[in-house]
Amino acid sequence: MNSEEDARHLTADFVANRVQLLPAELARGYRLGCVDDRAVVKLAEDALKRGASELPAMEQLALLLADELDRVPTLLTEIEAATSRTNVDPTRVWLFLVLARIYERRGISTDPMAEIEAVYADFGYPDEMEGFVPFLPAPEGEPSSREATEERWRAYLDRRADEYSTRPVRSGS
Repeated sequence: MNSEEDARHLTADFVANRVQLLPAELARGYRLGCVDDRAVVKLAEDALKRGASELPAMEQLALLLADELDRVPTLLTEIEAATSRTNVDPTRVWLFLVLARIYERRGISTDPMAEIEAVYADFGYPDEMEGFVPFLPAPEGEPSSREATEERWRAYLDRRADEYSTRPVRSGS
Protein backbone atom coordinates (compact mmCIF):
# COMPACT_ATOMS: atom_id res chain seq x y z
CA MET A 1 0.00 0.00 0.00
CA ASN A 2 1.49 3.36 -0.96
CA SER A 3 1.50 6.38 1.35
CA GLU A 4 -1.36 8.06 -0.53
CA GLU A 5 -3.63 5.06 0.06
CA ASP A 6 -2.48 4.95 3.69
CA ALA A 7 -3.41 8.60 4.21
CA ARG A 8 -6.88 8.10 2.81
CA HIS A 9 -7.72 5.01 4.83
CA LEU A 10 -8.76 6.29 8.22
CA THR A 11 -9.24 4.41 11.45
CA ALA A 12 -12.35 4.80 13.55
CA ASP A 13 -10.26 6.31 16.33
CA PHE A 14 -8.73 8.90 14.00
CA VAL A 15 -12.20 9.95 12.83
CA ALA A 16 -13.87 9.88 16.26
CA ASN A 17 -11.09 12.00 17.77
CA ARG A 18 -11.81 14.77 15.26
CA VAL A 19 -15.52 14.76 14.43
CA GLN A 20 -18.84 13.41 15.52
CA LEU A 21 -20.19 12.07 12.27
CA LEU A 22 -23.76 12.42 11.15
CA PRO A 23 -25.27 9.24 9.66
CA ALA A 24 -25.08 10.53 6.07
CA GLU A 25 -21.42 11.37 6.61
CA LEU A 26 -20.68 7.90 7.89
CA ALA A 27 -22.25 6.35 4.80
CA ARG A 28 -20.33 8.69 2.48
CA GLY A 29 -17.01 7.90 4.13
CA TYR A 30 -17.58 4.22 3.49
CA ARG A 31 -18.53 4.84 -0.14
CA LEU A 32 -15.39 6.97 -0.59
CA GLY A 33 -13.26 4.14 0.80
CA CYS A 34 -12.06 6.18 3.76
CA VAL A 35 -13.29 3.66 6.35
CA ASP A 36 -13.80 -0.08 6.25
CA ASP A 37 -16.62 -2.25 7.60
CA ARG A 38 -15.19 -2.54 11.12
CA ALA A 39 -14.57 1.20 11.38
CA VAL A 40 -18.13 1.91 10.23
CA VAL A 41 -19.54 -0.32 12.97
CA LYS A 42 -17.33 1.31 15.60
CA LEU A 43 -18.30 4.81 14.45
CA ALA A 44 -21.98 3.84 14.42
CA GLU A 45 -21.58 2.58 18.01
CA ASP A 46 -20.08 5.94 18.93
CA ALA A 47 -22.94 7.83 17.29
CA LEU A 48 -25.52 5.64 19.02
CA LYS A 49 -23.91 6.22 22.43
CA ARG A 50 -24.02 9.98 21.84
CA GLY A 51 -27.67 9.84 20.79
CA ALA A 52 -26.71 11.23 17.39
CA SER A 53 -29.23 9.19 15.45
CA GLU A 54 -32.60 7.60 15.85
CA LEU A 55 -32.39 5.80 12.52
CA PRO A 56 -33.16 2.07 12.87
CA ALA A 57 -30.45 1.21 10.31
CA MET A 58 -27.89 3.15 12.35
CA GLU A 59 -28.79 1.18 15.47
CA GLN A 60 -28.59 -2.09 13.55
CA LEU A 61 -25.22 -1.06 12.16
CA ALA A 62 -23.90 -0.27 15.64
CA LEU A 63 -24.97 -3.67 16.92
CA LEU A 64 -23.49 -5.80 14.14
CA LEU A 65 -21.32 -8.70 15.20
CA ALA A 66 -18.00 -9.48 13.51
CA ASP A 67 -19.57 -12.27 11.44
CA GLU A 68 -22.32 -9.92 10.17
CA LEU A 69 -20.11 -7.31 8.48
CA ASP A 70 -21.51 -8.32 5.09
CA ARG A 71 -24.66 -6.36 6.09
CA VAL A 72 -22.77 -3.03 6.27
CA PRO A 73 -23.39 -1.95 2.63
CA THR A 74 -27.13 -2.69 2.84
CA LEU A 75 -27.55 -0.80 6.11
CA LEU A 76 -25.60 2.15 4.75
CA THR A 77 -27.90 2.23 1.72
CA GLU A 78 -30.85 2.48 4.12
CA ILE A 79 -29.12 5.33 5.96
CA GLU A 80 -28.43 7.13 2.68
CA ALA A 81 -32.10 6.82 1.68
CA ALA A 82 -33.28 8.11 5.06
CA THR A 83 -30.91 11.07 5.04
CA SER A 84 -31.08 12.06 1.38
CA ARG A 85 -33.02 15.26 2.13
CA THR A 86 -30.53 16.77 4.56
CA ASN A 87 -28.77 19.94 3.53
CA VAL A 88 -25.39 18.78 4.88
CA ASP A 89 -22.75 17.89 2.30
CA PRO A 90 -21.56 14.51 3.62
CA THR A 91 -18.38 14.63 1.53
CA ARG A 92 -17.04 17.83 3.08
CA VAL A 93 -16.12 16.23 6.43
CA TRP A 94 -14.13 13.53 4.62
CA LEU A 95 -12.18 16.16 2.72
CA PHE A 96 -11.22 17.66 6.07
CA LEU A 97 -10.35 14.27 7.58
CA VAL A 98 -8.22 13.12 4.66
CA LEU A 99 -6.37 16.44 4.59
CA ALA A 100 -5.84 16.23 8.37
CA ARG A 101 -4.38 12.75 7.98
CA ILE A 102 -2.02 13.90 5.22
CA TYR A 103 -0.99 16.86 7.36
CA GLU A 104 -0.18 14.59 10.30
CA ARG A 105 1.89 12.35 8.04
CA ARG A 106 3.63 15.14 6.13
CA GLY A 107 6.94 14.48 7.90
CA ILE A 108 7.02 10.83 6.81
CA SER A 109 5.34 11.18 3.43
CA THR A 110 7.54 11.26 0.35
CA ASP A 111 5.50 14.13 -1.13
CA PRO A 112 2.56 15.50 0.87
CA MET A 113 2.01 18.29 -1.66
CA ALA A 114 1.45 15.70 -4.40
CA GLU A 115 -1.05 14.02 -2.09
CA ILE A 116 -2.90 17.34 -1.72
CA GLU A 117 -3.04 17.67 -5.50
CA ALA A 118 -4.50 14.17 -5.78
CA VAL A 119 -7.11 14.89 -3.09
CA TYR A 120 -8.02 18.12 -4.88
CA ALA A 121 -8.79 16.13 -8.02
CA ASP A 122 -10.42 13.18 -6.23
CA PHE A 123 -12.84 15.45 -4.38
CA GLY A 124 -13.89 17.36 -7.48
CA TYR A 125 -11.66 20.46 -7.20
CA PRO A 126 -13.29 22.03 -4.12
CA ASP A 127 -12.96 25.81 -3.87
CA GLU A 128 -12.11 25.59 -0.18
CA MET A 129 -8.75 23.97 -1.03
CA GLU A 130 -7.58 26.56 -3.54
CA GLY A 131 -5.37 28.47 -1.11
CA PHE A 132 -3.09 25.50 -0.49
CA VAL A 133 -3.07 23.43 -3.67
CA PRO A 134 0.58 23.66 -4.77
CA PHE A 135 0.03 24.05 -8.52
CA LEU A 136 -2.51 26.87 -8.10
CA PRO A 137 -1.42 30.48 -7.63
CA ALA A 138 -1.36 31.77 -4.07
CA PRO A 139 -4.28 33.97 -3.06
CA GLU A 140 -3.75 37.58 -4.14
CA GLY A 141 -1.30 39.39 -1.92
CA GLU A 142 -0.08 36.22 -0.18
CA PRO A 143 3.30 34.51 -0.54
CA SER A 144 3.59 31.38 -2.65
CA SER A 145 6.36 29.63 -0.71
CA ARG A 146 5.94 26.08 0.55
CA GLU A 147 5.86 27.39 4.12
CA ALA A 148 3.07 29.84 3.29
CA THR A 149 1.14 27.10 1.52
CA GLU A 150 1.47 24.86 4.59
CA GLU A 151 0.31 27.73 6.81
CA ARG A 152 -2.84 28.14 4.70
CA TRP A 153 -3.39 24.36 4.86
CA ARG A 154 -3.02 24.42 8.66
CA ALA A 155 -5.42 27.39 8.89
CA TYR A 156 -7.98 25.46 6.82
CA LEU A 157 -7.65 22.46 9.15
CA ASP A 158 -8.01 24.67 12.22
CA ARG A 159 -11.18 26.31 10.83
CA ARG A 160 -12.75 22.97 9.98
CA ALA A 161 -11.77 21.44 13.32
CA ASP A 162 -13.47 24.36 15.09
CA GLU A 163 -16.53 24.02 12.87
CA TYR A 164 -16.92 20.29 13.46
CA SER A 165 -16.26 20.51 17.19
CA THR A 166 -19.02 23.06 17.74
CA ARG A 167 -21.77 21.85 15.44
CA PRO A 168 -24.86 20.39 17.07
CA VAL A 169 -25.44 16.67 16.73
CA ARG A 170 -28.81 16.30 15.08
CA SER A 171 -30.91 13.32 15.92
CA GLY A 172 -32.22 11.23 13.04
CA SER A 173 -30.07 12.88 10.35
